[in-house]
Amino acid sequence: MKLEYKQALFEVYVILENTDEEIKNKIPKKFIEFIKDNMDINHKFKLEPEKELIEQKMMIQTKEILALIYRDYICTKKERKELLLQENEKRIKESNKNIEKYNIDFEKIKNNNKQRDIKEKLYNINENALIEVSQEKWYKKLISRILKIFGIKNN
Repeated sequence: MKLEYKQALFEVYVILENTDEEIKNKIPKKFIEFIKDNMDINHKFKLEPEKELIEQKMMIQTKEILALIYRDYICTKKERKELLLQENEKRIKESNKNIEKYNIDFEKIKNNNKQRDIKEKLYNINENALIEVSQEKWYKKLISRILKIFGIKNN
């Protein structure tokens, strides 16, 4: 587990230790044990009693974990449904943004390919065309030289 999440778990633990027993009892003991087992005990975090929870200086990951705890264990069923709907809507919006961001205009690609094909046909441009290199065989060269030495013309 990353250090930042271990530190966030420590912050969550400190907050839970300073929470009313009624709220704390709604959270499964296994989850609290998970927090204890995985938190970074060397992390420094103090709650300021004069400030509200939302005003406390805490890590973003701590806020996320607290939000999950609230959604899964503390809020009412009605609130939970609403929160889940909001999360799903947010995910859908994010995925739509990603789709738009990476949307490929296939028609444009097809048109570009057609234009390239037309240019190649019109101007006989083909960069990948193989050029035939005719090379005389070694034995034919030898025969030609021998005939040349004797002054005989080679047809």
